Amino acid sequence: MRRRDFLIAGGTALGAAPLAGIAPALAQGKPDKIVIMTWGGLWGDSLRQGVDTPFEKATGVTVLQDRGSSPVQRITKLKVSLDNQGFDLLQLHDGLYPLAVKQGVIEPINRNSPRLTNLKDVYPQFIHPDWVVQIFSAIGVTYNTKLVKNPPTSFADLWRPEFKGRIVLPEISHSIGTYIIPIGAMAEGKSPKDAETGFTMLKKMVELQPIWAKDTDTIMNSLRDEEAVVALLYKSQTYTVQGWGTPVKWVYPKEGAIAISWGTSIAKNTKHKELAETYLNLTLDPQGQTFFTKAFNYPGSNRKELALLSPELQERAKFSPDELAHLVELDHEFMSNERAAWTERWNRIVAGG
Repeated sequence: MRRRDFLIAGGTALGAAPLAGIAPALAQGKPDKIVIMTWGGLWGDSLRQGVDTPFEKATGVTVLQDRGSSPVQRITKLKVSLDNQGFDLLQLHDGLYPLAVKQGVIEPINRNSPRLTNLKDVYPQFIHPDWVVQIFSAIGVTYNTKLVKNPPTSFADLWRPEFKGRIVLPEISHSIGTYIIPIGAMAEGKSPKDAETGFTMLKKMVELQPIWAKDTDTIMNSLRDEEAVVALLYKSQTYTVQGWGTPVKWVYPKEGAIAISWGTSIAKNTKHKELAETYLNLTLDPQGQTFFTKAFNYPGSNRKELALLSPELQERAKFSPDELAHLVELDHEFMSNERAAWTERWNRIVAGG
C-alpha cells in the first residue's frame, strides 16, 4: 500500500470508531490543551496522525507534544512538577517504567474506567498496573543468510566460535545494553535473573571480540556493510535492514524472544484525568496503531490491529499465538535496581579487567 493511500484509509477510519466514548471526558471542563511527554521524529509524527488528530477532532482540545526531553528527563520533569502538574501523559519503553513507578510520577490505571474501552482488546500481558503498551516487538537473533551457512536457532548460538569478530551487540549504554546478562543466563538454560551465569557468559563473549554498538543504527549498519554477520536485534528493525538490500533474516530463539515494548501512562496529579484517560484509550485503538506499524513494523498491542494491515505489513507484524505465549518478559524492576552495579561490572569485563 502506498503511503498516501494508507494515510487516506487510516484517516477515514479514524473519523469514526476511535471517537466513541470520548464525550464523557468533557464532563470535567474543557482546557485549551493537554500535554504528552514523548519521543520526537517519526514516532511523534505517527502519534500526531494516529492519536492526536482524532483526539483533537472529537474534543476540541489541542494536544501539545513535549519532545525535547530524554526518557529519564521526562521522569525528572514530572517529579519536580508534582505540586503543580503541567503534564498529563508520559510515554516510555518498558525498561524505564519501574523508575517512573519508584519516583511516584504516574497514576495507577483504572481498568474500570468507562473511557478505557479498548482495554478489553489489548493482549493481557501488555496491561500493567501503571501503564499500557501501545506497540511492541521482540529481541532475537538476526543473521546474514548469504554469509552464514549454518543458521542460528538460539541465543546460545551467538557464542559460536565461527562468529568471532563478526558479532554486533549493543553496548551497556544502549537501552537494551544490559540484556546481554539475562541472555547469557538463558543461553545456559538458567533464569534470566541469574547474573553470575550471565557475567560468566559475558566474559566468554568478550573473547569472541564482538562489535559493541552505541545505538541501533550502528547495529543495522554493521549488518548492512557485512562487517557483522550476526546480531542481537529487534524483529522490526530486521525488516529495515532487508529494505537496504541486505540478505538478513530474524530468528525467534529457542529460549524465547525477549519482549520489548513502548507505551503510555497518566501523569500523577494531572489536572485533566478524564481527558488523559480518553487519550490513553486512543493509543490503544487498532486503527491508530496501524500508523506505527507502517512507520516501524511494530505490531500494536490491540489484537484487532493485525486485520487492518496490508498483507505485507501483516507478515512483518505477525506473532503466532505460541510465539506470543513464549515471549520472555524480563524483570525490569530487578534490572533497574541492578543497573549501576551491572554497568560497572560490564565495563570492567569488556575492558579486560
